[in-house]
Amino acid sequence: MHSDLEQLKQHLDSGRFTISRLDDGSGAVLDIETERLFSFNAAGLCIVESAAADAADEEVIVGALISRFDVSAASARRDLERFLSDLVGAL
Repeated sequence: MHSDLEQLKQHLDSGRFTISRLDDGSGAVLDIETERLFSFNAAGLCIVESAAADAADEEVIVGALISRFDVSAASARRDLERFLSDLVGAL
């Protein structure tokens, strides 16, 4: 069974998604096949961009969240797991 991060990477690598960053740091992902739009705050966009940049594992993304936002490792890890589960479930 693939992890949620691996599944997200597979979806992003499929070529059917476009990622857009907005001036305020938030962003969106458009599924060009279904025309579904997913909007994210800055933390969500950080996660999606890290996955798209082929982050080696979840700890790399946790590190990115910690360095960019004022959060603890435990909070970043918990939020990442919830975000990935919700997003992969919606795809």
